[in-house]
Amino acid sequence: MHEIETKVLGIDVKDITKKIEGLGAQKIQEVELRVDWFSLANVDKNDQPWFLRVRSYSTGKIEVTWKGKPEITGTVRQVKEINVLVDDHEKMKMLFEAIGLVVYAHQEKKRVSWKLNNVQFDLDTYPKMSSYLEIEAQSEKEITDMIKKLNLEEYESWNDGERTLIEEKYKLNWSNMRF
Repeated sequence: MHEIETKVLGIDVKDITKKIEGLGAQKIQEVELRVDWFSLANVDKNDQPWFLRVRSYSTGKIEVTWKGKPEITGTVRQVKEINVLVDDHEKMKMLFEAIGLVVYAHQEKKRVSWKLNNVQFDLDTYPKMSSYLEIEAQSEKEITDMIKKLNLEEYESWNDGERTLIEEKYKLNWSNMRF
């Protein structure tokens, strides 16, 4: 599976919620997330050959995700990923640490998500920064079409990952994002 997405910054939460729902998108979740990121020991986060995370939802769902290195194409970011549902966040952390992986980052965020055909909208809110809208689809064209339908062409977009957004744009410590 490949993840194709872009982030739209500087949005007004109430306005974008109204626009997304006005298109007929269905709300699929409103959750708080807790995420721990793992890496090989003694490898800088910028030099990781892959990314591994354990993510817990306030609904009780827990998943492990392996992500390959991202590829930026046009206005979107494309990443190969594999997701597996698990039963216990802390036991997964213990397992990964037992095989020599280290936790190098922890985040907490609030997410509201909608689905419209092949497109998913995630409204993400991290501590100490403004909310942004992530649009994920099966192609760059679908994302560009949604940006136009939502009248977001004039907004700043970010096609790199959350880490670079948080560190470079907002000058915050991505490795420790807690409410």
